[in-house]
Amino acid sequence: MRIPSPLLPAFLAAMLTSALAPTAQGQSGPSAAELAEALRQGGLVLYMRHPATEARTDAEEVDFADCATQRNLSDAGRQVAAEVGAALRAIRARVGRAVTSEYCRARETARLMGVSGAEVDGALNDGGRMLAKGPSSPQAEALRAMLRARPEAGEVTLIVAHRPNLVDAAGAGFADLGEAEIVVFRAVPDEAGFATLARIRAADWPALVAASGS
Repeated sequence: MRIPSPLLPAFLAAMLTSALAPTAQGQSGPSAAELAEALRQGGLVLYMRHPATEARTDAEEVDFADCATQRNLSDAGRQVAAEVGAALRAIRARVGRAVTSEYCRARETARLMGVSGAEVDGALNDGGRMLAKGPSSPQAEALRAMLRARPEAGEVTLIVAHRPNLVDAAGAGFADLGEAEIVVFRAVPDEAGFATLARIRAADWPALVAASGS
C-alpha cells in the first residue's frame, strides 16, 4: 500500500530499522516491525490527539451539536486522519471499540479514519476547558479506567480526544503530545494498571506499514 505525502518522509528507509518515538519515561520504544505485530495481536489501547485544526479558537460557549462554535480540523488534519486510518487497516490492526470526545474535531477524526460506531463520551472533552481538571478530577479517573480496560485479543481500543486529558490522567510526560500522535498503552498488573508501549507520530506510519510487509 502506498501512503502519499505528507506522511511519507524522505528518511523512510532509516526509520525501518530504528525505534519509534520514546515512551513517556524516555525509554526507546519497540521497532516498527515489533509494534506493527503488537497492533495486529491487539489487547492494546490507542490514545490519539486529534490532528491539526483551523487557526481559530472555540467559542466561549461551545455547542457540541454545532461545529460552527468549535475549532475544527483543517484540510491537512483531515488528510492525516484518513491516512492514519488507512495505515491501521494496512497493518491489519482491528479497532474493536472507538470512543471520542464530544468535540467535532474528535468525532470527525474517527469518521475520517474509517472507524464506524464510535461512542461519544463527555468525560473526554478538552480537559483544559473543564471546571474540574487535574490528576484527581473525575475526567482524569474516567480516562484512566479506559486505559486500564484491556480489549479482546486481536482488537485495539481507539480513543480520540485532546492533550490536556492525557496529561491529567497519565502524567506531565505527555505534555508534548503532538497533533495526530497516538500513544499505545498496554494493561499491566500494577497500581496504575497501564503502561506506555510506544508513541506513534503521524510520520511514523509509513515505516510501520512497510515493516508489516503490507
